[in-house]
Amino acid sequence: MYRIPVRELWWLVAGGAGYGARYVRLRVSTARSTRRARAEADPTGELLRLQTLYGYNAHSLVSIAPGARLWSTPEIDGAVIYSEFGRVWLAAGDPLASEEEAVELARLFVLAAKKQGRVAAFVPVTARFARDAQALGLGAVKVGAAPYFDLQAWSPRGDRAKKMRAGVNQARRAGVVVEEVAPDAGLRSETEKLCRRWLDTRRTAVSFGWLFLLDPFQHAAHKKFFAARDSSGALVGFLAASPVPARGGWYLEDVLRHPEAPPSTADLLVFEALTRLAASGARLATLGTSPLAHEGEEDVPAGGYPVVERALRVASKRLGAFYNFEGLRRFKSKFVPTRWESEYVLGPRGVTMPPRVAYAVVRAIAPGGIPQLLTRQVARTIRAGRRRADKQH
Repeated sequence: MYRIPVRELWWLVAGGAGYGARYVRLRVSTARSTRRARAEADPTGELLRLQTLYGYNAHSLVSIAPGARLWSTPEIDGAVIYSEFGRVWLAAGDPLASEEEAVELARLFVLAAKKQGRVAAFVPVTARFARDAQALGLGAVKVGAAPYFDLQAWSPRGDRAKKMRAGVNQARRAGVVVEEVAPDAGLRSETEKLCRRWLDTRRTAVSFGWLFLLDPFQHAAHKKFFAARDSSGALVGFLAASPVPARGGWYLEDVLRHPEAPPSTADLLVFEALTRLAASGARLATLGTSPLAHEGEEDVPAGGYPVVERALRVASKRLGAFYNFEGLRRFKSKFVPTRWESEYVLGPRGVTMPPRVAYAVVRAIAPGGIPQLLTRQVARTIRAGRRRADKQH
């Protein structure tokens, strides 16, 4: 028997009978695919091997998470990391394969999805893969951009780095110290508490799902970790960096700051991590995607989904209550990146595809989907109002 969570009943009522029917079909399909996935062999070991060889997309290691599945074909040393959301096979970024074989692997993945009556899509993909994959008839929609640092030449100076220097100096004067650390039981316990406090302050107010799961110690043996402590020794900031092997670089995937940390703790944490990675010989680093950012080269032909592109432009202006897009972009900009690289969603052209893919992306980020985004945001607003009222009394 498939049960509908109580938290989503109000959304079904508001959406009407048509939405309810589609919702029930999606719930049944997702439950069945989850059961099939449980019966499959754990793909983690093979995916980690391929990521070590071919990881070019900054999100490649992060994507090897619980719930992820592997699709491969015998003639290519590679795999696609994906998960199934209703009728969408949603691939996490670029295929894990050599540059010469990635597009062919993607082509076969799209065909396999079609044979199963599914729609294949990729998110977020690099500009390199997006350019090549368009030969497969896939359409591209830019969803943001990521700042990249050429670490061996990175030397932030002048007016562009003024805000970064001011923040770094402010945190140092407050007694904050950053060190590269190895995870042990004590650090894991401290970081778990920090994660809970950090998530409670996020404007989205959601528990992130498969694509953006917050688990700094996942695949810890492959990562580097940096801890920020205040003058009393308390953990006030934490950063996990994942390798991007095919680019000789690192993705600063989690930058966590305690709500009561000294000002600019996050600035010092990022600066020290970039500096120490450069000293270790790393060629490249990135702070990851800034959703809906306009920076980056526009060298991938778009325009295949004008409705979706217009919706994204509207979303960047109206969804500030759920996600501080502009604040995130400004934070990453202050470290004076060498360049920004655009990132995309890829999917087959067709008028019926974009809504399905968009919904699948939302489900990958927030397992409860749109209802979770709305209900948790409302609940968080109510709690904040109660706290203010209590202080006044």
